[in-house]
Amino acid sequence: MYDAIVVGGRCAGAAVGTHLVRRGLRVLVVDRARFPSDVLSTHFVWPHGVSYLNRLGVLDEVLAVTPSHEQVNVVNEGVALRGGVPEELLRNQFRALHGDDDGITTQYLSVRRHILDKILIDNAVRAGVEFREGCTVKELVTDPDGTVVGITDRDGNTERARVVVGADGRNSFVARALGVAKFDERPRCTFAYWSYFDGIPVGEAQIHRRGRLGMAVAPTNHGQTMVLTWGPSEWAADFRADVEGNFHRALRLVSDEVADTVAAATRQERFYGTLDQAAYLRELHGPGWVLVGDAESFKDQCTALGITHAFRDAELAAEAIAAWLGGVDRETAMAGYAAKRRGQNAAAYYDYVCTLAEMKPLRHDEVQLFSILRGNQGEIDRFIATHVDVAPVSEFFDPSNVFLLNDTARETSDRHAVFDDFEATYLASHTNPFARTEAEAAR
Repeated sequence: MYDAIVVGGRCAGAAVGTHLVRRGLRVLVVDRARFPSDVLSTHFVWPHGVSYLNRLGVLDEVLAVTPSHEQVNVVNEGVALRGGVPEELLRNQFRALHGDDDGITTQYLSVRRHILDKILIDNAVRAGVEFREGCTVKELVTDPDGTVVGITDRDGNTERARVVVGADGRNSFVARALGVAKFDERPRCTFAYWSYFDGIPVGEAQIHRRGRLGMAVAPTNHGQTMVLTWGPSEWAADFRADVEGNFHRALRLVSDEVADTVAAATRQERFYGTLDQAAYLRELHGPGWVLVGDAESFKDQCTALGITHAFRDAELAAEAIAAWLGGVDRETAMAGYAAKRRGQNAAAYYDYVCTLAEMKPLRHDEVQLFSILRGNQGEIDRFIATHVDVAPVSEFFDPSNVFLLNDTARETSDRHAVFDDFEATYLASHTNPFARTEAEAAR
């Protein structure tokens, strides 16, 4: 009899298992995959995610094989901003969420999942987790009243526990077996394609946006650089008709400089892609079960927060589960987890990401905001913190704050080529550059 069985052993599952055993609980983690193995992921980790790696005790191991940096370059319509998430805001967030700010770091990194997930699993086992790889769950075991009390695998082995944690991703078996429906679904999203290149001298991550297209470049493992491009889902089918050609075409449309650099580099792997990034929420918990990570909620990759939020939710969920199993009734024990996961700030950020994922061209006033940030490093850093869910969206984008930024701007907002013939450029950016003729589509 276990205290907890965790279904899914990657970022959310390995992390929640580690936090639970550290609280004195007996934990079994199962995963149908064998490790090390890869999984479809854009695998960027923001400073709060890296801080969670530090709290888990694996950051040094990750940094031994993964490059890191402390600034990012954000370029919107050619308006370049370079900055980082302020340490003070990170500490404030961790104190609010967890009651302490241990392990805070301002580093960024992009770590391949076959490396990260293996490190996390090995760390969980060292902490005391029992781990079974290659173990596919066939069904959940429930009491007559519907309370989940265990799992049965495809070999017929049954294990029982006081709680089952679903950390098994977007297509969560646990959620499907329980009939936990999605809600607040947002079907408008991005498609994304990426690969890995040698010969790109980039030391810091770059994130670009122009028209309805986005692009990111980040140093990763094996001395390689990940190059990613994305756009609105309604362009996905046309893009997919010629992935390599359209990949380089998209880079060219966003940044000539980056496109030239990538064209001169050597691609080392195939292209990876995802066409369905539709966002959703699910209930957080029920009788005998809890969901964490993508099993519980999912947002588009355009802000690259999946791993970071998985680590956050794992620690929050473990704290609540430990209280529940320690004698506090489930609703009371999980109330804090629910409030932090579904509070006003969380709802506002969900809307923010889902709106970004529609990839509408930036309006004149939106580009103007980025332009007036130039020369104001404190506000650049606060914008980056807001963009990645460290500072509240409502505070930065409040009209009174935007007016204040404009009044105190250190440069005039019209000093940029993007504002030359802006209306024509804005209208042209709605046109699908990957559209095929009827004859091409018929072939």
